[in-house]
Amino acid sequence: MNKDDKKTFRKAMLLKRDAIPYENRMKADNARNEHIRRWETYKDAELLLFYVSYRSEADTLQLIKEALAEGRAVAVPKVVGTDMVFYRITESSQLVEGYKGILEPDTEQVEVLVDCDGGITDADRTEPQVGEKREALPNHTLLFVPGCAFDEKGGRMGYGGGFYDRFMEKYPDVLRVALAYEEQLVEEVPREIHDKPVDAIVTESRILKIS
Repeated sequence: MNKDDKKTFRKAMLLKRDAIPYENRMKADNARNEHIRRWETYKDAELLLFYVSYRSEADTLQLIKEALAEGRAVAVPKVVGTDMVFYRITESSQLVEGYKGILEPDTEQVEVLVDCDGGITDADRTEPQVGEKREALPNHTLLFVPGCAFDEKGGRMGYGGGFYDRFMEKYPDVLRVALAYEEQLVEEVPREIHDKPVDAIVTESRILKIS
């Protein structure tokens, strides 16, 4: 599949997701979140790297609020150049409108947790310093990944910016969990060499673990 075909496929899948009625999305979000709450892998995670859901994406805001209320370690991304930097948040009020209108951490209120060059930063650092040695991420870190289409082999199609593919390249040991609606699953997602697969897909109907 060439770039134009891939672009057409992405647009069609986004339109398909957008077409899911609001009430159906809400029901699916509630069912999916219940699967996640009961998932031992989620309950055992030491660090939760959430995306902040936007428009018709599979919802994460409810899970973020619940995890924060439980005192769990939660971080969300901010776009910095061509990379994502994850900031630790302690309450949802620390999110403000950012890149393309997506909620991002307010950098005046929070600290960098996971930078774009290799691990957890020092607690007093407010900006990532490229090239410095970093402490390793916790063994049980979950990265929640958005996308427009997925397949049962772990194939994922994002939005074309490559932010998550670059992050996953730098953090290959982090468990990659896609959140999706059943309508987003296809027989095969067109992939290029730089497109990173996910380890699990959670929909309203199931938790699909990729072997």
